[in-house]
Parts: sequence; C-alpha cells; structure tokens
Amino acid sequence: MAIAIAVILGVVGIFILWYGQRLWQSLIAGAPRGKSAEEIIELPTPRGSLAPDETVFLFAEQFVGTVSAEGSGHTTGTAPLSGEPVSIRDEANRLIYVVLVDQYQEDRLQLRIVGRDPTMMPPFPHKAWELQVQRSDALTSSPLLDCLNVSFNMIYKQRGVGTAEGDSEALWISLDELLEQTLKVARAEISFWKREGVYGDLCNYIEEALVARGYLRELPRRTWLERLRSRELQVNREAIEQRQPAAEELHQRLTEFRRAYGSEQTRQLADDLTQPQEEANQELSEWTDPLDELPLDDALRMSIYETLHSLRQLEPSGGGR
Repeated sequence: MAIAIAVILGVVGIFILWYGQRLWQSLIAGAPRGKSAEEIIELPTPRGSLAPDETVFLFAEQFVGTVSAEGSGHTTGTAPLSGEPVSIRDEANRLIYVVLVDQYQEDRLQLRIVGRDPTMMPPFPHKAWELQVQRSDALTSSPLLDCLNVSFNMIYKQRGVGTAEGDSEALWISLDELLEQTLKVARAEISFWKREGVYGDLCNYIEEALVARGYLRELPRRTWLERLRSRELQVNREAIEQRQPAAEELHQRLTEFRRAYGSEQTRQLADDLTQPQEEANQELSEWTDPLDELPLDDALRMSIYETLHSLRQLEPSGGGR
C-alpha cells in the first residue's frame, strides 16, 4: 500500500510540474507588452556627431558584418538597422580596433611593437612580441575612449609617471594591460547582474551610450512578466541614417590605414572591413624578421583579438557571450 501511494504521489507531482511549466510558458508568451516600435513614431533628434565606436555599433553591417542565425554560439548580437545577427566577438574586437586607429591617425596615440618572451598561452602561445601604446595627447571623447583615458591616468598614477621627458619609457603600456584596465573601468558602470562576459559587456556599454543619446530607445516593460524578458529597443532609424556620410568617411579612413600599414593579404582585403578578426595571419605570431617590418595593422588586430580572448578565458565558464 505504501509503495502504491508513493507511486501515485510521484505521478501527481510530475503532472503538476509539467502543467505548471506549460502554464508559466503560456503566461509569458501571452503577456501584454507595451507599444511596439512601429507604433512609436516621434523620437528625439540626437545632437552632435557620432564617435567612431558608436558608428561601428550602429552601422554594424559595414564594419562588422552579419552572420547566419544558425551559426556558432557567439552569434548573439543584432545589427540595429537591419535586425540581422552579428557576432558579439567580432563586434567587440572591431570596437576596440576603430578607436585605437582613430586616435593613432589623430596623433593622439603612438603604437610600437617590442619583443617579449612567449607566454605559451592560447590563442598565440609562441608569439614573441607585443604591441604597446602611449598617449601623446588627450584622447577625444567617446564611450570607449573615455574609458581608455581613465585607464591611462590610473596606470600612469600607479607607475608614478610624471612628465614625458623624465619618464619616456614608463609612458608605454602593453595593449593587454591597457585593455584589461579599460574593461574594469567600463564594468564599474555595469550592474553585476547585467554582465555578459568580455564581448557582451563591451558591446552593451556602447549600446547604453546610444540609448542615452537617443539613437536607441528602450521600450517600457510595464508588467513583471515583461521584465522577465530581455529588453526591447526601438531604433531611431531616421537619425541614424542621417549619419551615413560619417560612416562612409570612417570606413574610408580605416581602409586607408589598412592599405598603409597592412600585410599584402590585408591590403588585398582593405575595402572589406567585415572580415573576422582571425583574418590576421597566425604565422605573424612566430615572426622572426625585424619587428619594425611587422605590419602594424595586422599586429594591432591580432593583439586585440589575443587580449580579449585571454580575458574571456579567465572568466567563469569562459566568460559568457
């Protein structure tokens, strides 16, 4: 008798769990939402020009490229204008790349390649060189550049750096140290519960800045069931499309940089900025020729990819997105 009762209770329990799950899913699926993006017509007109990192985020099709929705797990972002899926990994790498190139072209940053001992760590265990950065002038303002400025100040303060004349060598910072500090600065403004790993946090940081400026608008979630869903953003399409000339100008500047400082393979692909970051020839990680002959563009892209990849591997479960 006791066994029969236990079996009956077990069956009843399983049925209750199954029914409760179905009920919960139906409630979430059928919960009323706020007005859809199509129903909201009037949006504020953002003022001021777009920064390079903001431009790359909004015009992801031109600078990052879209991928198949059936692709690998890192495909979790969305291009604002087209709504197509974007690789968060490639987007994060491109955001860092564009602000560094922009400031290098403005003579606000200096870049150099120096020798180092191989780390024996992935993704390039035998790479015997590193890229270093020096701030030669105050950086212009953008979401990521503001974080970079703070990072320079913090690292220089830790080193006790004074004037450039007296501390010229101490002004050079390895790119991995600089980007690690930059990520910390950005995350200081991100709630712990909203963190999504290295790639996701960098992209979300730019997204939040664009929401604040009015290029994107977060739709209200009025009920507690709506809050369980991921947030929905309305795209200020008209305002973004008005910035198309600026996107084209930035695209041209990046193309010129790749043609001037890239390897032969990079120069051949200079017009297409949507190639994934691994396009950097991995043979460069074992470069044995004089370091001043190492293509700067390839070295920069490889160094950014290596740094973000390494930071991601240090996080629990590989760092999420």
